Amino acid sequence: MKYLIIILSILVLSINAKSSDCWSEKYGYPCCPKSKVITVDKHGKWGIENGDYCGVSPYCFAEVLGYKCCEDQNGPRTSIDADGEWYEDKYGNWCGYSNSTSRWNDREKFDETRKEWEAFKKKWDKEYSKDLERLSVFVGEDESKLNFGWYSSTKSSPVIRFYTNKDKSEYKDFTGSVEYYKKINGKKYYSNKVTVTGLKRNKTYYYRRSLNGEWESSVKFKTYDPDNFNFIFVGDPQIGGASNHISVKDLYSPLTVEEGTRNDAFNWNMTVYDSFKFSREPSVYLSAGDQADTDLHRAFSSDPYKSQEEYDLDDYRQEVEYSAFLLPELLKTIPSATAVGNHDSFTENFRHHFNTPNSYLNPEYTDIIPGYNYFFKFNNVLVVVLETNYGTCDDFTNVISKAIKKYPSTDWRIAMFHHDIYGNGEYHSQDPQITEVLRPCLTKLLYRNEFDLAISGHDHVYSASHFVTYDKESEKGYAVNEIKKGNVYKNPKGTFYLTANCSTGSKLYTFIDKKPSYIYHYKQTFSSTFGILEFKKESGKVRLTINSYEVGTNKVTDGPYIFEKTANGKSNNNSEECWSLKDGYPCCKTTFTVIEVDENGKKWGFENNNWCGINGSNTSDSQCWATKYDYPCCKKTTEVIEKDEHGKWGFENNDWCGIVDSNSQTKSKCWASEFGYPCCKTTTEVIEKDEHGKWGFENKEWCGIVDSNSETKSKCWASEFNYPCCKTTSKVIEVNEYGKWGIENNDWCGIINDNNSNCWSIDLGYPCCIENNVVEVNENGKWGIENNNWCGIIEKKSSESCWASKLGFSCCKNTKDVVYRDSNGKWGVENNTWCGI
Repeated sequence: MKYLIIILSILVLSINAKSSDCWSEKYGYPCCPKSKVITVDKHGKWGIENGDYCGVSPYCFAEVLGYKCCEDQNGPRTSIDADGEWYEDKYGNWCGYSNSTSRWNDREKFDETRKEWEAFKKKWDKEYSKDLERLSVFVGEDESKLNFGWYSSTKSSPVIRFYTNKDKSEYKDFTGSVEYYKKINGKKYYSNKVTVTGLKRNKTYYYRRSLNGEWESSVKFKTYDPDNFNFIFVGDPQIGGASNHISVKDLYSPLTVEEGTRNDAFNWNMTVYDSFKFSREPSVYLSAGDQADTDLHRAFSSDPYKSQEEYDLDDYRQEVEYSAFLLPELLKTIPSATAVGNHDSFTENFRHHFNTPNSYLNPEYTDIIPGYNYFFKFNNVLVVVLETNYGTCDDFTNVISKAIKKYPSTDWRIAMFHHDIYGNGEYHSQDPQITEVLRPCLTKLLYRNEFDLAISGHDHVYSASHFVTYDKESEKGYAVNEIKKGNVYKNPKGTFYLTANCSTGSKLYTFIDKKPSYIYHYKQTFSSTFGILEFKKESGKVRLTINSYEVGTNKVTDGPYIFEKTANGKSNNNSEECWSLKDGYPCCKTTFTVIEVDENGKKWGFENNNWCGINGSNTSDSQCWATKYDYPCCKKTTEVIEKDEHGKWGFENNDWCGIVDSNSQTKSKCWASEFGYPCCKTTTEVIEKDEHGKWGFENKEWCGIVDSNSETKSKCWASEFNYPCCKTTSKVIEVNEYGKWGIENNDWCGIINDNNSNCWSIDLGYPCCIENNVVEVNENGKWGIENNNWCGIIEKKSSESCWASKLGFSCCKNTKDVVYRDSNGKWGVENNTWCGI
């Protein structure tokens, strides 16, 4: 009897265990996993046994998407995305958990917007999706200008009429350019671009567009206080990204591209409307790339389109997604600025929709130019937008240099680009193209050029970094300074990097497992979000406050981050007025060496990677060059202990000190010094004569010609620096901007002519640079500035220049045909194997 009770107990436990595994019992039906499927619903698949319904298998989203369903619903989670929760085994096989929840922004879920959504669907299908001639209102070169762009179906003259009064009696017509672009569905389309000028702050304007020869309704356009204003910023709108997601309306059929685009178009309208309403009076709308989702990458891949019709369909889909991006009426009331995302990068549609200002028209990449690096100034903010899909470090260097040279005195410098170089998203943040190419280049550029903020997207997550500085001594190439929300940082050291989330909620991903040291905060809300940059200026101080918000609830998802500075535009504490401010440049603070003299006789220096004006009372005679390297100049000793690219070094008072070159010309020898110029060292060619004497030109500045100079000129270039030239040795011990140096008789000596073989700029009268920091590029080559002088940059060539070698491939030798393109670069095929182009 005892054993019978035990057996019965075991049997009951076994039955209970089986019952608990039956998913359909909670709905009042038994399970029948081997039965034929009769019907499906949101709970799962159903059969019939004994005349009643029974559960065949529970609903599993992964099966609809082409994956297996995980057997153990309580197993470990490898990844979480917008569709649900996943597990990946050691063989790379994925399965989805049926008890997980979708987290993307499916409009069918929301009852509070049901009425608007149903009305929008009808409008979209009948009207909105068919309009490819929507207007783009873009930032101009500065706040006084606006750039307009649009498609038209005729080649009629593009005109924007701007009204300056309410009754519209006073107006000015602005015309621009029009060019044929392409056919879409057999219809010709033209790209139109117009620039409007003369806008003032705190004004109300009205404008209208002439489209295909017909005037449209007018649009109200307001400008605001230049000292108190805000920008809205968003990450990937990714319109069309909802395609292939599963909607609650039909759990067994993923959305088509057309359905996904419609869903995201509505969500984008909500994001724009909500961000405008919350920020009240925004001045600029920033988008960090991937405006569209359809990317046409197959045109450059190993699986190309099989027909022109197949390509044209995807191209049309992308054009509809751009139409959806430009659909919100509110985007006609302020200028936008957009970056080229990777999904935007395989066509030229971006640059035919958007009329970018100060565009860098000659990038090093030429196979396809989806859009340009560009920049603009808005009030006291400089924004540089970089094209990081194909752009090179030289391209970035040049556009940043041009931006700062044109607008050097803004209080804030912001960079925007698509790829998140200091993010921690699972999908992209650790790609070699980001960590090994973009990050080293941009970290150095943004830090050295004192950028306060960098905004990116790409990974469909949100993250905020600590302050990041360039650190050449570190193996990583960067260092971090801690940041905390809510603190006010005065003149912070380093750049703050923000990765913005997907602003429509169409694609939402997760993070890498280990938090990088540069990350301060990260979060995935699985909802649409936007951010606001609030700029204030008061009592000689400027403040930037950054917050991020959730669409709909307006809950703060991150922030505030608060930065404060002394406003620019002061006289730099000099007793003299800073004359160069009127030309848009600061006055020099630490250097007074003349780099260039302009046509008005004004003297210019270069410091902090920026041009600066030199006041008349400032001379270089009393300036100690070593102070900028945190050392004094020698007072007693002239003994040279060491020589480097900066100059000659001595040692006194137990510390290094800079030796002021005794060979430099003094006022008693150089008559030109009393007028603020040096005397010529290498040229005797007379460019100009005046009442003072003869003038030449070298090292990009005027110099006085001493009559005896031609007779005493030495063939030994090193004699200028109080050293002889080598007589018995040609062994190179050190190279600096002046040439190559050897040692003879226990002293430095210059090696004659050997320097000329590699340094191309010697022939133009300039030394070659020690470092490779590009300031300008012209027809001769790349130029830098070192020791307050132009220098040529020698491009290194070596057998290791094949970028593909680090990935285990060689570079192509006999072909330039691009078969495939990825984040590493362009690929061809030779000898039946991949090779880098």
